[in-house]
Amino acid sequence: MSKKAIISNVLKPIGWLFGFFALVRRFLYKTNILKSRKSPLPIITIGNLAVGGTGKTPHSQYVINTLKDVFQVAFLSRGYGRKSHGYKSVKKLSAQQLNPQIIGDEPFMIYKRNPEIPLAVDANRYEGLCNLRTENPEIDVVILDDAYQHLKLKKGLNILLTEFENPYYNDFPMPAGRLREFPSVSKYADILIVTKTPEDHDVDADFWRQKLKINENQYLFFTKIKYEKLQPVTITANSCNLDNLKKIILLTAIAHPDPLKNYLIQNYTIEKHISYSDHHYFSSKDMTELYECQKNSDFTTPIVTTEKDWARMQIPDIVNIVSLLPIFVIRIEVEFLSGDNRNMFNNILFDYVRREKKNNSRNS
Repeated sequence: MSKKAIISNVLKPIGWLFGFFALVRRFLYKTNILKSRKSPLPIITIGNLAVGGTGKTPHSQYVINTLKDVFQVAFLSRGYGRKSHGYKSVKKLSAQQLNPQIIGDEPFMIYKRNPEIPLAVDANRYEGLCNLRTENPEIDVVILDDAYQHLKLKKGLNILLTEFENPYYNDFPMPAGRLREFPSVSKYADILIVTKTPEDHDVDADFWRQKLKINENQYLFFTKIKYEKLQPVTITANSCNLDNLKKIILLTAIAHPDPLKNYLIQNYTIEKHISYSDHHYFSSKDMTELYECQKNSDFTTPIVTTEKDWARMQIPDIVNIVSLLPIFVIRIEVEFLSGDNRNMFNNILFDYVRREKKNNSRNS
């Protein structure tokens, strides 16, 4: 037995307690001992059971892209890791305030891709939704990030993500595992998506429905990661010839960098991989060390990082030194394994928003 497995077994009693209290909490909301409130706006929740790394942000982006040309879409997050408190709306922030420290790295990334949609952060999702509606009365639907465990709101359309390589049925509540709740609470999801499915993998949907214990009223989909072409994001990087790139320095502060690393080594030699913990906020010291690392390669080796990590480099303390570095960003998108699956998923989204709009117009 590995050391990791031994530690997990030792911690399992605590995991049982953690999962039990999470179940009790759900029971209290279900029996109205603790009160849930109806959302003032239609909501699509994208969440997970495991801590980090299942792909919530790219799936949120996919949902936004799918709906925003037809409906008035907004995005609300708690803004994990931000340095601010309370409700913050990009509509009311100055240019100096609009950075990851104020709204969080993932909302900032969503904002950079979708500056036209209303976006806000608030740990109190109900108040955040009320404020968004007041500021933008035309909103049709709000994408609610990482709120599967946010039981103070009555559910809208619930989307639950789980990784292909780390499905929740093989996991356990913290600290013995990575789960926030027991796997059984997956029954409250309307849609389950198995993310990061390997390229060209022939999935057995029946097997997954059985292992994930999906009931007949739940939908199951599979998505994979699509890496886009490296994009220069600094003036120094613009002078680099992409076609001649052979060596790179990889900089990551994400939960699971190995898939990205494995993708990049197909085309590049990774001279050095500088890795930090997920959501790490880069300091002046970090950027100085990165500068020295790049200097040791005679300034010829460019730096490749993720879109989320690049978002965290857009803070006032480090933006000047960052601008001196030849940095390329690799963006990711999610794709469904088949066009039929994609169309079915999109139709579920459209049907939900249309139905909610129709219900709201009747009640108004």
